[in-house]
Amino acid sequence: MGYLQKDEFLQVIKNTQLLGVDLIIFNYKGEVLLGKRRNEPAKDSWFVPGGRMYKYEKLEDAVHRISKRELGVTLGMDKKVGVYHHMYNNNVNNDDFGTHYVIFAVSINLTYDIELKHDDQHEALQWWSVSNLINHDNVHLYTKNYFHPDPWNKAF
Repeated sequence: MGYLQKDEFLQVIKNTQLLGVDLIIFNYKGEVLLGKRRNEPAKDSWFVPGGRMYKYEKLEDAVHRISKRELGVTLGMDKKVGVYHHMYNNNVNNDDFGTHYVIFAVSINLTYDIELKHDDQHEALQWWSVSNLINHDNVHLYTKNYFHPDPWNKAF
């Protein structure tokens, strides 16, 4: 369930918004986990882990699936942070049309060390202090907005 062939998925991206989940993961030191993206949109930028939701998938199930796929460990969410719009001029395949995500951002607070294994979406995973990620040029604006008191792209 949830998997589309490439051409079908591109038609969905072209014609509608995608639902996604972003995982704002804090370690016990208060640092945030970011991954350096290999794929468009947002290629080569540092971003929180996340992914699209599948049809009929509950938010909690998406968090479990995405954390397992992207990090190698199944995590549960602690809190719903908000709903955000992420809009890009390109898509995963080309620059012919843009991508619009409606993102459900959730926070996860770890009280223990975990061994992370990045997937093919990321070339690296790294823990960042909030002040460092806010001030770093290669951290994507949408990730920075999760730490802004009144971000322009937050729906509610």
